[in-house]
Amino acid sequence: MHSSNKYVFDRNLRLPDGGFLEDCHPYPMPTRMYEEDPDALFESGMPENLMWKDHLALTIGHDTQGLTFHRHNAAWNTVVFGAKRWILYDAERIANITRLKTMTRDIRNPIQLDTANWIRKLYNKDDRKHEIRNYGHDCVQRAGEMMYVPRGWAHMVLNIGDTVAVVSERGLDGVN
Repeated sequence: MHSSNKYVFDRNLRLPDGGFLEDCHPYPMPTRMYEEDPDALFESGMPENLMWKDHLALTIGHDTQGLTFHRHNAAWNTVVFGAKRWILYDAERIANITRLKTMTRDIRNPIQLDTANWIRKLYNKDDRKHEIRNYGHDCVQRAGEMMYVPRGWAHMVLNIGDTVAVVSERGLDGVN
C-alpha cells in the first residue's frame, strides 16, 4: 500500500458552477478576479504568496496529519469529511515569546515535533495541559462544523482519519 506524508493545501480552489454561490456575491479578491480573468490575476504582478492568502483553500490529509502550532489572521475552517482535533492557545497569553516557545516546543530539543508527536510527548508535560485547558481550547471538529480561529491565536490541527476541509482568512479582516 502506498503511503504519503503529503498534506494537500490547495489555495487555487475553483468556485463551483451551477449557481451554488450566487448569494455570496461579490466574491472577495482575488477569488473574484480569478473567476473573471485568471490571466489578469497572474499578470497583475502580485506575489503568489500574497495572491492566494485570502482565497478559499482546500485541505486534504490522512489520519494524524496536520499543522504544528502557528498563528495568522482570523480564519474559518469547515470540515467537509472526517474530523480534526484543534488545540488553540490565547493570543494574549502568548504575547511573551518565551511563554510561546515553552508552550509549543520542547526547549531542550531543537527539533520541532509534528502535531501527533507533540500531543503524545509534550501535551501532558509541565504546565501545557493546564494552560491550554484554562486559557485556550482543546476540541474536536466534525464534518459539517465550522471552526473560527481568532487573529493571533496559536493553534495546531490534527486530522482524525482521512479529512477534507475548506478554509479561508478572507472576510474576517476586521474581526478580532
